Amino acid sequence: MSVYFCALTYCLIFYILQITMISDLLKIKKGVTSVIGGGGKTTLLNTLANELKAKGAVIITTTTHIMKSEIFPNVVTKYGEENLSYINEQLKKHNCICLGSLSENGKLTMPDTSFSDLEKIFDYILVEADGSKRLPLKAHLDFEPVIPVESNQTILVTGVDAVGCKLSEVAHRVNKASELLGCSRDTVVTPEMVAKLINTENLHNRVVFNKCDNINLKETAGLISRDIKTECIIASLLKGEWYVSSN
Repeated sequence: MSVYFCALTYCLIFYILQITMISDLLKIKKGVTSVIGGGGKTTLLNTLANELKAKGAVIITTTTHIMKSEIFPNVVTKYGEENLSYINEQLKKHNCICLGSLSENGKLTMPDTSFSDLEKIFDYILVEADGSKRLPLKAHLDFEPVIPVESNQTILVTGVDAVGCKLSEVAHRVNKASELLGCSRDTVVTPEMVAKLINTENLHNRVVFNKCDNINLKETAGLISRDIKTECIIASLLKGEWYVSSN
């Protein structure tokens, strides 16, 4: 009966929350929002952009490097005074764009326009301010993350699928993670370790625990969030499911 009740509760939660936008749960305001961490930053940025474009002009950009978008039009910034007028022209065609300068490897890097100038054009500026090599955990070196001074909040994304794996397999900047956690690279990651890493770095305003694709992973996220000092969202971004942790 308890297993049935637990499953029924999760189904009810997700039924209710499918009509709640994650941008509302994360309290996204107009201006600059920074997203850091690992395990779903790009998916979160795309999800937020899809929701917010109904409310105003949206840009996805970066202070590091990102792949060109497969969903939104990619706009490569120009140099000089014509840059703002060029961006304005693109905005008239598209209400949401992925903007940046072209780097040598074909990725987009920081645009040749200040964030304060971008705020004059766009209502919502979503910034990937961190790299993670597609790994679910990220420890940060002294120069990371690269948060714009205009940012009004920083959202940390963490993949719960890191739990149960060796730290060396799931953490970007694994040596730094090992140092912060006081363990070896081959230590198996526990919920307590994830919470300790997040709390020790304390770089965020809110946390999104992503890849919670089944009940076990949702329960794992709940265990981690119990020890987190800030508000946590438990999510399966690819499934479009999310809710605020009750812990």
